[in-house]
Amino acid sequence: MNQSLDDLRKQPHLSVSALKTWMGCPRKFRLHYVERAQPSHRSIALVFGHAWHDLIGRTLWLHQRQRPLDRRALREHFEEALRQEIDADGPPVLFEDGEDVPALVDTGMGMLEATLAAVQLPERVLHVELPFRLELRDPETDETLPMPLIGAIDAVVEVGATLELWELKSGKRRWSEDAVLFDFQPTAYRMAFRGLRTARRQEPKLKLLVTTKAARPDVQVEDLVRTAADERDLMETAASIHRATLGGCFHPVRSWMCKQCEYADACR
Repeated sequence: MNQSLDDLRKQPHLSVSALKTWMGCPRKFRLHYVERAQPSHRSIALVFGHAWHDLIGRTLWLHQRQRPLDRRALREHFEEALRQEIDADGPPVLFEDGEDVPALVDTGMGMLEATLAAVQLPERVLHVELPFRLELRDPETDETLPMPLIGAIDAVVEVGATLELWELKSGKRRWSEDAVLFDFQPTAYRMAFRGLRTARRQEPKLKLLVTTKAARPDVQVEDLVRTAADERDLMETAASIHRATLGGCFHPVRSWMCKQCEYADACR
């Protein structure tokens, strides 16, 4: 893949996040992805998640290069990544009660220690944030959708003789059983990697690593299974959402999430 993720995102496209947004609230999808409305704030959870990915990526590359994992240097790297995310152009970041940058850095480093204790680092790190462009086909009509699915595989690694695609997450809680079974992101990884690999014919394993954002982090490690049926579900969902948006289907979904939605003012 020669194009960067930023370059790929400049073209009209879908993403797994966009599909999930429409499934949660079509009105929010319209405000975010169609009208490009100005949000009132940015969630600290989203900002923290970006910095967490940066920290894990840095750790994996240091390990690949057989360099020591200097905790002080990693802490400085994480704090810089977090501050850059917070200070980036855009609406202000909304912190949760009792949170500030030093406390979040402490949390992130505690999460790193918990992850390193629970997960054996791979023998080889082949890619971190590997961009992909996935053409989607409507299973009913066999037509290719006008917008591809754009994203990045969090990490591509080798564990022994096994090739693995890693989905790396931070969050308040572990993934539910339904998410482990049906979440679209690993399905997209499986489909996209099939188109990216050339000499490699090995079907990769899918692994989920969720580290909870807590004083005592929990690390959830799951071997995921995705099949052709899951791939059809993803394509059917994308095709259905595409048809719905063409038809102007952007109704609001009122729920407890409205209170913290960054588009609440624009919605009303």
